[in-house]
Amino acid sequence: MKYHLSIEVMPQVKLVQPELYMAEELYYTIKENFVHLAQFLDFLKEDMTIADESAYLKMMLQQQVENKGRLFLIYHNDKLIGTVDLHKIDNQNKKAEIGYWIAKGYTGKSIITTCVNYICEFSFEVMGLNKLIIMADIRNKASKKVAEKVGFTFVATDVEDVFDGESYRDMNRYILLRKDYFQHRSQVR
Repeated sequence: MKYHLSIEVMPQVKLVQPELYMAEELYYTIKENFVHLAQFLDFLKEDMTIADESAYLKMMLQQQVENKGRLFLIYHNDKLIGTVDLHKIDNQNKKAEIGYWIAKGYTGKSIITTCVNYICEFSFEVMGLNKLIIMADIRNKASKKVAEKVGFTFVATDVEDVFDGESYRDMNRYILLRKDYFQHRSQVR
């Protein structure tokens, strides 16, 4: 792997600051896992290109500059296996949404839970946010587990909230307040 800024969040797992040269690797990771990921990620398209991933990375890097978004790539050893991000950052109201995905062969290993936990801590301690939101398709049992393990609370099902091109999907909304995160973290330790 080329030089990059990274944070080790567990043995062999790092959150990496994205760079534009990573677009091709991101493209191939998504393509290899398309069937696994597309069932819950409506923004993934079969006809996507490396140029699309490069444009996505540029957009997220620009959002980071503007403090409107933050993307981390998840690496296991030197292999890109997923992403975790903050989006819809609302600096006035001190809140944001968290999104994430992981390659099929790495599910069920607490990697996403650990990465989301780190992003929560980063959001509250470094960015000064007060509220985080996870929106997850009601069929996505793995996302429900991640939210609950990190300390998020289910607040509502937003009925017919996302149109995937064929039908409307219901989305579960989970929230985590800064005060609740630190209370949950102290109980887990």
